Amino acid sequence: MLLSLINIGSSTALNAILSLSTLALYVSYLIPIILLFAKRAKRDAIPFGPFRLGKFGFWINLYAIIYGVFVSIWLPFPGSMPVTATTMNYAGPVFGGLLIIALLDWVFRGRKHYTGPLREVSEDEIKEVEPVGPFHI
Repeated sequence: MLLSLINIGSSTALNAILSLSTLALYVSYLIPIILLFAKRAKRDAIPFGPFRLGKFGFWINLYAIIYGVFVSIWLPFPGSMPVTATTMNYAGPVFGGLLIIALLDWVFRGRKHYTGPLREVSEDEIKEVEPVGPFHI
């Protein structure tokens, strides 16, 4: 309901917010799809979960990458011509700026301090693990 109030003030601002969130959504989808596709292209072993696409997975991933890149290119474009300061879609510059800030944060701080997520292990999982070398759990 609050987003609809933005449209009363400026439809350009609402379009920028919607295209920025959609652009971020597509990029967040593209990252794991590209990584999975690269692993499939190298023919590395992939530990699949309960769902997989079978022999069509490679081609579906390729299509998803092509479509996602296509949509990600066109989303930040302005919705009307001629482009002025009031009709400009600022989703692209805002997303690019946030991406640069996130990368700089990773380079200067994140890679030194980030340890990754912790995984809780149940007693049943510990019993299933075969001991390796002289170390036993």
